[in-house]
Amino acid sequence: MRLLADENCDRLLVAALREAGHDVVYVAEIARGSSDADLMRQAQTEHRAILTDDRDFGLLAEREQENPPTILLLRLYPLDRMARVKRAAEAVSSLGRTPGPELVVIEPAQIRCRPYRQRL
Repeated sequence: MRLLADENCDRLLVAALREAGHDVVYVAEIARGSSDADLMRQAQTEHRAILTDDRDFGLLAEREQENPPTILLLRLYPLDRMARVKRAAEAVSSLGRTPGPELVVIEPAQIRCRPYRQRL
C-alpha cells in the first residue's frame, strides 16, 4: 500500500510497514511541521493514503477536499506502544490495497470503513 505517515506516527510502525513491503513516506523524515492541508495535497498528488492518529484529517477530507485521499485513522489507545505498532501494521496489511476514498478507523478489536459524505 502507498502511505503517507503523519509525523505523529511511531517510527517503529513506519519501519514495520516498510519491512512488510509497503511504500511509506514519513513526514517526520521529509517535511516536519507541514500543515494538514499540505499533507492532503501531497497524498492526493502521490496517490497515497494518509496514516495518522489526528482526527482532523477526516474532518478536512469530508468538509474541504474534492477527491480526498483515504485516511487511515489510528485509534489504538490504551494499548501499549508495541501492541499499537503490531495492531496497526497487521491492520494495514489486512486491507491489501489502498481502499477508498474513505475513512478507515483502526481500533484494537476492529477496523471500520466509511465512505466520505457527499459534499452539498
